[in-house]
Amino acid sequence: MPLPNEHDIDSTTIRMMAWFSAAVSSGTPIVFVNIQTEQIVSSVFFLKLVSFRVRKCNSTKIPREIVHGIRLWFLPGTTEIPIELTTEPSENRFGIDVKRTEEGFMCLYAVTKGSAADRAGLGRLFENANETGHVVVISRLEGKSVMPTMVSSDGLLHCCDHGDMRDTLVGAVDQMETICLHIMSWPTATPRMQPAGVASLMPPM
Repeated sequence: MPLPNEHDIDSTTIRMMAWFSAAVSSGTPIVFVNIQTEQIVSSVFFLKLVSFRVRKCNSTKIPREIVHGIRLWFLPGTTEIPIELTTEPSENRFGIDVKRTEEGFMCLYAVTKGSAADRAGLGRLFENANETGHVVVISRLEGKSVMPTMVSSDGLLHCCDHGDMRDTLVGAVDQMETICLHIMSWPTATPRMQPAGVASLMPPM
């Protein structure tokens, strides 16, 4: 979505590409597919439309407030890999620490040796990613996407709630349930891209 000071589509496009460049530069395994402009009716128009219908005004001309947003299409840089985590009776956690990147992606921050996550292969993937300066991104949790979806006009990223993810993991451990993650990580032979810009977007607090 355009920021209040962006009065042309080029400014929004530049900011969007800066976000994408920053994500890839930080090691996020995504590849560019396409971008498109999209007309969006602002909330001001919807308020006027509701008011118009309530008053049953005879006028057929309703001022439409149209803004132009940018939709970015990207794909995982590698195939999404399903990982099943199963704890043993003596364990009280899966053994992963998760953090959110500045661009809104959820990634592994640490994997505990000998844990359920380590036994599932996440420890090796995490070490390989660290060696090449990349991150291991969690793309889905129990089939539900945890990828960033939108940036509002105030600059805030709409993405997975860290607390909700933690509660889901803790709940599965408490119930001794197997949980499925889908992760993305660059192949170890892929070189890391050099920084290509920063994004003026604000992750949720």
